[in-house]
Amino acid sequence: MDYKKLDLPNTNYPSKEQLEAFKTAFDAFLETNPQENENHQNDAFNDLLKGVFKYKVKPTKRIDSAILNDNDKVEVIIEFKALKNPNEFIKKGDLNVKALHESLFYYLIERKNGNNNLKHLILATIKELYIIDANEFEIFNKDKEIENAFKDCHDKKGNDPRTKAFYDACQKRLNELDRSLKYYHIPLKKENLALIYQALSPNFLLKIPKYSDANTLNKDFYEELLYILGLEEKNEKGKILIKPSRTRNSLSYALKEQYKDLDDEEVMALLIAWNNRILFLRLLESLLNSFKHFEKPFLTTENFKDFNALNTLFFEVLAKKNSECSQDTKENKILGKIPYLNSSLFDQTPLELKGYEIKLLNNKPLEIYPKSVLKKHEEYQEYKDLPLLKYLFEFLRVYDFTTTPKDIRDNTNNSESRLINPSVLGLVFEKLNGYKEGSFYTPSFITSYMCKESITPIVLDKFNATYQWDCENLKALREKINRNFSDQKAKEYLNTLLTLRICDPAVGSGHFLVSALNEMVLIAYKLGLIASLYRHKLRLENDEIIIHTPKNEVFNYTIPHSENDPHHQIQKELFELKKSIIENCLFGVDINPNSCEITKLRLWIELLKYSYYIFEEGKNTNNLETLPNIDINIKCANSLISRFNLNDDLKKIPNIKKKIQEYKDLVAQYKDPNPLYPLNKQDLINKIQDLKNTFSLTLKDPKTKAELEKAIEKHIKDYNDFALDDKSLLTGLNYFIPSLFGTPKLSPKEEEEAFASYGRIRALRKKLDDALSGGEYQNAFEWRFEFPEVLDDEGNFLGFDCIIGNPPYMQVKKGLYSSIFYPFSEGKDIGKQNTYKVFIELGFNLTKQKGLISLITQSSIMCDCSAQFTRELLLKYCQIHYFVEFNKKQKLFSNVIQGVCILEFLKDRPNKEHAFKIAINNTQIQMNQIQYEQIKQDEILKFFPLYEIPLIKSGEMEIVRKIKTDKILFRDLLEKSLQGNINTIHLKDIQDQKETNGRIYKGANCHRYFLDTQYLFAKDNQITQQIFEKNYYQNIIVTQNITGTSDPYRIHANLIEVKNQEMLFLDTCNLSYCKEQEHAKFLVGLLNSRLLDWLFRKTSTNNHVNLYELETLPIPQITKSNKPTADKIIALVDKILQAKAKDPKANTQGLEKEIDALVYQLYYLTHEEIKIIENGQ
Repeated sequence: MDYKKLDLPNTNYPSKEQLEAFKTAFDAFLETNPQENENHQNDAFNDLLKGVFKYKVKPTKRIDSAILNDNDKVEVIIEFKALKNPNEFIKKGDLNVKALHESLFYYLIERKNGNNNLKHLILATIKELYIIDANEFEIFNKDKEIENAFKDCHDKKGNDPRTKAFYDACQKRLNELDRSLKYYHIPLKKENLALIYQALSPNFLLKIPKYSDANTLNKDFYEELLYILGLEEKNEKGKILIKPSRTRNSLSYALKEQYKDLDDEEVMALLIAWNNRILFLRLLESLLNSFKHFEKPFLTTENFKDFNALNTLFFEVLAKKNSECSQDTKENKILGKIPYLNSSLFDQTPLELKGYEIKLLNNKPLEIYPKSVLKKHEEYQEYKDLPLLKYLFEFLRVYDFTTTPKDIRDNTNNSESRLINPSVLGLVFEKLNGYKEGSFYTPSFITSYMCKESITPIVLDKFNATYQWDCENLKALREKINRNFSDQKAKEYLNTLLTLRICDPAVGSGHFLVSALNEMVLIAYKLGLIASLYRHKLRLENDEIIIHTPKNEVFNYTIPHSENDPHHQIQKELFELKKSIIENCLFGVDINPNSCEITKLRLWIELLKYSYYIFEEGKNTNNLETLPNIDINIKCANSLISRFNLNDDLKKIPNIKKKIQEYKDLVAQYKDPNPLYPLNKQDLINKIQDLKNTFSLTLKDPKTKAELEKAIEKHIKDYNDFALDDKSLLTGLNYFIPSLFGTPKLSPKEEEEAFASYGRIRALRKKLDDALSGGEYQNAFEWRFEFPEVLDDEGNFLGFDCIIGNPPYMQVKKGLYSSIFYPFSEGKDIGKQNTYKVFIELGFNLTKQKGLISLITQSSIMCDCSAQFTRELLLKYCQIHYFVEFNKKQKLFSNVIQGVCILEFLKDRPNKEHAFKIAINNTQIQMNQIQYEQIKQDEILKFFPLYEIPLIKSGEMEIVRKIKTDKILFRDLLEKSLQGNINTIHLKDIQDQKETNGRIYKGANCHRYFLDTQYLFAKDNQITQQIFEKNYYQNIIVTQNITGTSDPYRIHANLIEVKNQEMLFLDTCNLSYCKEQEHAKFLVGLLNSRLLDWLFRKTSTNNHVNLYELETLPIPQITKSNKPTADKIIALVDKILQAKAKDPKANTQGLEKEIDALVYQLYYLTHEEIKIIENGQ
């Protein structure tokens, strides 16, 4: 076994106050006498942990020292050694010593006792700490030799039960194992103060989530930015919406003062466009300053005194190539140095083209925001207001905008509150962009986790399929690549990587695409495909790429003097790699045009970070490499609605191969323009659109299109282009060339025939256009051909390798989407429609065979009845990889009130043995620490009639399996079942205000073993009499239809023996009619038991106790062998019913516990299994 030292992640920076308090306690700890014994030194360390972090630190029965949780379960094992025993502790990175063997012994004891809460193990002296993640020890828990040695020692069964024998066995086995053990090493020195604090803090040591995120919104920044823009947040019906404020002289106020005819929508569109540009400029300024391109900031009112000057910067500098700029611009000491970047961010918007420009706005003084960041600076404390543009620039100046990660050597970050990186900006953009519907964002630890989990397998699959390899992980793939390595092969391997196609069909602010981009860069690095980094280290941290030089310094690019500068080579290679990944691999669609603009902006910013200087003839031109037109990969439309099926045939189009190649060439030329190519950007867009029109017409109505083309061809042959002056008639059709000799002179009769021909052409064209323009297709997105990168040479749709994202979940009316495109979610699912189900099926449709889909979705996908057939699609036609469920309280997704989960699945039919992983109630920010349970897909189909995915924890599936095997469904033991006798909406027709003999019961009247007396009185009419007669002389099990998910019991069952009483039940009650009274008592005992309550909770995600959920509960068949147990249950139920009939408040807990014990016996549960159930409630 070898031992690998890890760097502690820089994610939990202590504040100055925390550090000062820790310093005092740590100084006291350093006073510990090195000559003292082990116990004394261990106590000093424990005092440090207790005093600063308030841990519960004490010895247990077998462990000398441990950190315990509130339930007294061990979470951290501490093995402390005195300096006097150097042979028992780690030397020179060799962990195969007694300290490790002892901690392993304690670990195995805890795991044997069912402790799944272990987080870390600490091996320590007063001079140093070695911290090991508890998951690293799981390999020892599964190792047969270590297991046997442990049993010999712990259970005193072997020939040598001494602990020393166990330690000796460990030492021998560790030397034999071909594995790596990872650890963190922290020297306990004053200069490491912040690092030590971080290592011992609960966020790291106990893996308690700290909700700081690379994308965490900086509230102070965001609120003051809104104030300056003239916007405010308003809470409307639980949604946080953004609307123009009434703040005088803010940007929205100045806009409305200048252009009084603008509505709020138009104001928002202009503000968002201007805000995006200004924040992008502030990042560009930061980048150019870090490059030493400028000596000092250029975004100041000295350089841009008013909005007219800012407008000049937008459209005369940033929107034009240097060669196209005016002489004045070129000679200006500031404007002349600002590089052209080719970003459509600086193309005029439709409103600007109509004359609504920023240049005419007044620059009046805006009162400084009461909580302004400027007030913390002496130079602004006297000011009450500032001119609007100056205020905006000065406000942005105070914050530390950065495009590169900071090198935080001592793990402290004093400027965290002022740090504005692209991820923070992405969140600001997302909040503003979601101004109409209220927004939420996906934390970067989730996007990074999902991208890592989904992209790595598709990379392996791609390389294995291409080269007939069988690599199981990236390490094995790297070894294969190394064995076949050459410069030519490296290019080939990189091109193979670049054939991946990843799409987010609800792209939002582009966060998933940014994470996917960085994950692909990391994979390219791990595979050795970034030549310039062969001696550097690259890693991802908080959604950022961090590169360390061989001297362990953070990589930083500045103006290079030579093209051979190694830093210049790295910058250039990373820019080109990112550019290639964005152009070839990343695609997105969103219904919101602002989302699309922000996604493009975030991807441009990712490229901007690695922008490099262009050299010509060995000389630095001081111009930066321009950004590509990546906007064509981000489309604005409704991704759930399409006219055309993905299998529709394009082969009917003449010269289809040529047309597809032309389409691909045009898109490639658009992304990366060749200056020698004759077409400009707009010409390219027009040509691309023409081709797509051809595809549309062919796919929708090939017969009419062929008829129309034939009619036009005949018309041109007979009459040339006479009367065909309406060019829209020809859009999307094969091109017909009229005679070069012009229109011949036609006779009056020929003219009449020509006009008749023209009429037929018009009619056919209308028929064709009508087929494409139905209202249901408004804003439709044509996946069939919109992305040529997923079409083969003949135009067939190949599909994406990966669909990833956090699509919207909201209820919509049934029938909104095509049941032909979505046969499961729209066709077969009953009840409410929710967009998350349609997106799951869209993901399935869009991926190629063995493609991977990873989505964040509502937890109700797992059990809700309305998603039954979407689950059927997943279970029968896909290989589910995992469900990670987060409960509602976790609030990982801002403004989302529902429980959510991550679902990942492969588009490939499962075999009988295929199993997937599940983790529920997840609260871990460290996603790699999740403890999963495994479930076979075939077992879901076998045990769960509605295909529910049970919400089980680690170790619980075996119990579910046992409970469900060889049982009868509850519904098969009933004569009939109803959700009440009558719907509550008819209450007014049956309720009497005066006392009568008839009684109406609601769900709230139903309790465990009794009905209360708060019933309503029923009228004596035809409706009630019919119901009363149906209930006469029936044994009815009544259960409450709605109970709280946190109630002690979810199922409230009672038996009513109706004779000639006049009783009816509303639909908030479930009614199960039984033939035999004794058997009904048996069923009531089971329904009210701990065991079936536990099982019910495993497939219930809301507060309804639905009839269909009760009906599928498993009931043992009464046999000769279990009849005595069943009879005991019936007798106990009888006693409880009698006691409750006399006094509903009677204490029957003792009797109920006896029933619980008998029910466990009936289902053959072991003592350990019973303990899991009792502890789980």
